[in-house]
Amino acid sequence: MGSTVRTQRRRVSLGLAAASLGVIALRARDLGAQQRSPDDTVTFRAIGTPDLHGVTAAAVERLASGIERSSQGRVKLAVEADAADTPAVIESVRGGEATLGWVRLAEVADLVPAVAALSVPFLFRDPQKALAILDAAALGPLLNDQLRKQGLEPLAYLNVGALRLAGDAPVALGSLAGQRITARPGALREVAFGALGLELVPGVPVGGEAGATPLVELRTDDLAATGDAPGSRAVAEAPHAYDLVLFCANRERFEKLLLAPDILEMLRTHAQEMGVWQRGGTAQVDAAALAALRQRGAQLVGLPEEDLRQAHERVKAAVAQALGGADPSIVRTVLAYAD
Repeated sequence: MGSTVRTQRRRVSLGLAAASLGVIALRARDLGAQQRSPDDTVTFRAIGTPDLHGVTAAAVERLASGIERSSQGRVKLAVEADAADTPAVIESVRGGEATLGWVRLAEVADLVPAVAALSVPFLFRDPQKALAILDAAALGPLLNDQLRKQGLEPLAYLNVGALRLAGDAPVALGSLAGQRITARPGALREVAFGALGLELVPGVPVGGEAGATPLVELRTDDLAATGDAPGSRAVAEAPHAYDLVLFCANRERFEKLLLAPDILEMLRTHAQEMGVWQRGGTAQVDAAALAALRQRGAQLVGLPEEDLRQAHERVKAAVAQALGGADPSIVRTVLAYAD
């Protein structure tokens, strides 16, 4: 009997040793996305693209300083805003090379099409709804689950600017067929512009740029640029969409990082606070940009309600068809909110 007990104890000890080795291996694998210094400081690697960092820098700095302050220096962010493009950011975060990342919703249509739809031009009759449905009381949890299925843990949503049509002359939504528009990219955005008869030329409008299209889509920071509105004299007064950004984490690491729970909760809390602060600031900047346009003599144009209704119906039909392979219940819900 004593021999049996000793044998069982030996097996338990071997099992515990194996489990410990497994934990050590998991910790070693995670060091690519977080670094632990001798004084037990944890540094999270966060990645983004240079163009996006330009309009999120203040929010990123607020998040980094808030986390470092609340953790009394135990947790820091190492921000790398040099990713080649959005797919590179997604690959780094999903692959675990980085723990955190910033990506435009419009450019994740291949992964989460229903979420990418929130940045589609003219899909929402009231573009503010695209922001509202991200709240926990609306579709937020449902859409967040779609991201989690793709290995991304959503932590916050940012609004980097309202999007408006602009051109050399007031835009007529009913007569856009055959024209080209310079606008920021996105697979579903291309579908939407196509439904209006437009060909999307991916890019950022720049005044005086050779070969620039007469019709452009301006974001708030474009409006706030020094001088005349880039490539335009007439700007739609009301936005047709918002350029939304997802701040996310590698889901597996977020759940399994060998850190105290208070650190993970701290990261989530500060990220959500950062998102609320940033979205409020963008609304103020947008209002100031419109006021500056008026002072510079730009023509702010209101689009006819009937034209907006027809544009919405065409875009909604095209997007519904493009989302045919996505979860039908989620697509129906998002499109219902769009009305």
